[in-house]
Amino acid sequence: MRKVWPWILGIIVGVIIVALLLGLRASQQAYRVARGEVNARVAAAQDRIDMGVEMATTAVDLALAMAGDLPSQQAYADLIKQDIEEIGKRLSEAAELKGEQAIAKLEESIAQFDQTLQDLETASNEADTPAVKATLDRIYGVLEATREQLAQALINAYR
Repeated sequence: MRKVWPWILGIIVGVIIVALLLGLRASQQAYRVARGEVNARVAAAQDRIDMGVEMATTAVDLALAMAGDLPSQQAYADLIKQDIEEIGKRLSEAAELKGEQAIAKLEESIAQFDQTLQDLETASNEADTPAVKATLDRIYGVLEATREQLAQALINAYR
């Protein structure tokens, strides 16, 4: 009987070692899968951010070109052009950043969109001619749609 106990103890220790090895291997595989999943999600979110920035930059360039059609004596024309240029600058900075920094810069861009939209609304209400009012309203429409699409891109990036 004394010779049986070392064998039983040896088998139990062997089974424990094999179980630990299999358990560690499974957790390492789970870690690798999770790490790959996280990287894939980060890459997808960054792609959404980049696509949103590209779309917004194109729309802001269009709005800036439309603002160039405003008469220079219009009181708000220069302010609106500066606001649109500032939006473009922030979007350019966001395009160079990654992850949370890009999202923070895009949130600043959305705040600038809000300010510019308020200025556009005020300028449209004070416009002297119907042509200027129509131009301001078109710029407002382009920027409002762009702001909404950019906000939607940010929401999708967080998912």
